[in-house]
Amino acid sequence: MAELTISVELCGRLADPCGPTVDIPLPATGLHVPDLLASLGSTFPLLQDSLAKGRIRACINETIVPDETVVRPGDVVAIFPPVSGG
Repeated sequence: MAELTISVELCGRLADPCGPTVDIPLPATGLHVPDLLASLGSTFPLLQDSLAKGRIRACINETIVPDETVVRPGDVVAIFPPVSGG
């Protein structure tokens, strides 16, 4: 099975270790959001601590999605840490 790459926008404190955008391998069949986050952590070890702190949310094609969503080739992906404020 062919592997592609996908660009992931890192928002907030997630961008601190590696910059605002990283590329990771993505199987042609896609990855569920938790598997995408695990791949980010293994591909970019500097992100592991940030990914482990709090609930990370994924936005795919400009929509916040639940963890069971599959990220597919061609999707626009951003992840961000929890935010607070009023």
